[in-house]
Amino acid sequence: MPRSSSISSKWWRAVPLAFGLVVLLIGSYIYFFPASIERRMRSTLIQALTDRFHSQVELNDLQVRAFPTPNVIGTGLTILNRNRTDMPPLIHIGRFSFSVGVLGLLRPVKRISVVRIQNVLVTIPPHERSKAARTSPAAIPRIVVDEMICDDIDIRILPKNPEKPPLDWDIHNLLLTSAGAEKPFAFQGNLTNGKPVGEIVTHGRFGPWDAEDPGGTPVSGEYDFSNADLGPFPGIAGILSSSGKYDGELSNLEVSGHTDTPDFSLDKVGKAVPLHTEFSATVDGTDGDTYLHPVNATLVRSLIIAEGKVVRVPEKQGHFISINATVPNGRIQDFLDLAVNSEKPFLTGPVKIKAQLAIPPGQERMIEKMIVDGQFGVEDANWNNPEIREKLESLSRHAMGKPEDEQIGSSVSDLAGSFIMKDGIVRFRQLNFSVEGADIQLAGTYGLRKGDLDFSGRLRLQAKLSQTTTGAKSFFLKAVDPFFAKNGAGTDLPIRITGTRQNPILSVTVFHKTFDKHITADKSKM
Repeated sequence: MPRSSSISSKWWRAVPLAFGLVVLLIGSYIYFFPASIERRMRSTLIQALTDRFHSQVELNDLQVRAFPTPNVIGTGLTILNRNRTDMPPLIHIGRFSFSVGVLGLLRPVKRISVVRIQNVLVTIPPHERSKAARTSPAAIPRIVVDEMICDDIDIRILPKNPEKPPLDWDIHNLLLTSAGAEKPFAFQGNLTNGKPVGEIVTHGRFGPWDAEDPGGTPVSGEYDFSNADLGPFPGIAGILSSSGKYDGELSNLEVSGHTDTPDFSLDKVGKAVPLHTEFSATVDGTDGDTYLHPVNATLVRSLIIAEGKVVRVPEKQGHFISINATVPNGRIQDFLDLAVNSEKPFLTGPVKIKAQLAIPPGQERMIEKMIVDGQFGVEDANWNNPEIREKLESLSRHAMGKPEDEQIGSSVSDLAGSFIMKDGIVRFRQLNFSVEGADIQLAGTYGLRKGDLDFSGRLRLQAKLSQTTTGAKSFFLKAVDPFFAKNGAGTDLPIRITGTRQNPILSVTVFHKTFDKHITADKSKM
């Protein structure tokens, strides 16, 4: 064999031996001198985090394990709030770990493929944009994290008002990618919403981190919220689903999307009906206060246009809801379904509504704590109950002075009024009801739970009192017609409506004598 071939063969046999020797030396160094590596790794991490967050960083423990693969494990990592000694730490991480490879243990770390983090508490201080010049980051090598897997994260956002409780988010299965120094990172994850209870799946972009003002950190993304049970809210029920998108700063988000509740019901006094909303809102991320821009809600087939706010009330541990709503061209039966549990609505027709809604916090049922101040008008209303239609047609014929003409008379009515609903009772300041030939002007109360009626007012007829009947009664009543012809009406009588919605009682007073008429409703159609 030539000499050159012999040398080449020896050299190739020496390569594995040399490589093994290098690995042995590196392994020995890592094994026998871990404290030196740990000190350098600790210093590098603390310096990088201090520079990134412009805050003091504390690390309880950091260990380097060389076998079976080089791995770094840290516990008790705390990043304090910059210049805010009165605030809890900005970030506290119970445990983290990552792999850097053999060379990563011997030289400064510049890139980490995957970091795993457990038991994280993030506390965001109130949004206060500093007017001072921003601190320039130190010129040291940046650490780029390609992927960060986070479990059990609790994000608490402190409100501007110290008396308010913090906004708390419990996040799990959060994945962050491309977590560089001066660029946003992508995220996707799940979080559990406290009330209504449900899972929110979200993804988007977060950052770059604003060390001067964490609340000003940009965030954007999309979310999907499904199978949220409204049952824990007193007085309402249904399963809500929602999806949408958000964009802005952590302390000030613009949110838009839609919700669907196919079985929405109010306090179990009525039927479950479909409710759909298209919304946009501004959310103050520091305390959860929400300011609604015009929201379009569809209740069955009635469009509701609303705007208002939902703000937290600290002493009540809840939210105060204030909304102005308009129904430009709805259907009265859609709203009656919420309040009346019947096979068919007892009244149908187009309705226009303007109302101010206030819902204070508290454990009372929704129907008892909700306050509504509004006005409404129903034109060309039709009554489904045959007996009510018959009575109205009879009233119309008598009011026109032709009580025996079966070809005339109408049960189609107009209904308008202004009211305030409070403590489960609707108090009508005025309630005007009319059919052809007759007009009723009332004021009184209606109990939503049992349907109790208590109204009093005036019955105004087109015909004179003597014209509402025939025969001898008509002859004798002509003498008293002048006493009841008032204010341009042929007849003006005091009336009262009592009883219940199912069994109303109409009372008419003539010469200090009251005549009662019971109207028994067909309950199978109510």
